[in-house]
Amino acid sequence: MKMYNRLVTAFATVATLATVTPVGAQSEVNLVARVPFEFTVGNATLPVDTYRLSRMNGHSEMLFLRGDRTGTFVRTDETRLPRNDAEAALVFHRYGDQYFLREVRWEGSARLDLPETKAERQAADGRRNQAAALMKTVVVAAGRR
Repeated sequence: MKMYNRLVTAFATVATLATVTPVGAQSEVNLVARVPFEFTVGNATLPVDTYRLSRMNGHSEMLFLRGDRTGTFVRTDETRLPRNDAEAALVFHRYGDQYFLREVRWEGSARLDLPETKAERQAADGRRNQAAALMKTVVVAAGRR
């Protein structure tokens, strides 16, 4: 019964995303960023690619990242803070050769924060004993579409 519930939930999720993606992912503000490394966002690992980022109409907490070969939705928390750097950018946490998307800086004051994932916690825990492999912040510039 438990497996059946998971299967029904998975099917409903796929059906929802299939119907929402073409229309719901469109928004007024789009960012484009060339990410030169494989990275993890939410539960997805995305390859080196150029990504178009948009927020879903009516669900501004949902971010859609779409590359040429793959894409994913991720839930975010929006923060509005005055910033000196009004440039759009993607901010990653790097542990060794693993990258995790943690923040999207829209032009102006909007910032979308992405939650720490289990994979990132594991990477951080595994590296704590290695002084040379501390977390580093990597910023990738993004532009308007």
